[in-house]
Amino acid sequence: MATDTSVPSLETGAELERTLDRLEARMEALQFSLRARRASPRFELWRHDLRETRETWFRLVDPDGQDLTPEGS
Repeated sequence: MATDTSVPSLETGAELERTLDRLEARMEALQFSLRARRASPRFELWRHDLRETRETWFRLVDPDGQDLTPEGS
């Protein structure tokens, strides 16, 4: 019996959703930190982490797309 590998399994889809949810929560926490603690010595680290997290989220959602959100928003 041949298996269609072009359609993700239910389990794979659920894992992707959980990953996207975790990335969204991380982005929200980083955005909060950036807004609340602009004077923190960790500000640039959080900003860099937010950019990487956002890029990962977009890559998972649409592998052929790109993040059109301006940096710092």
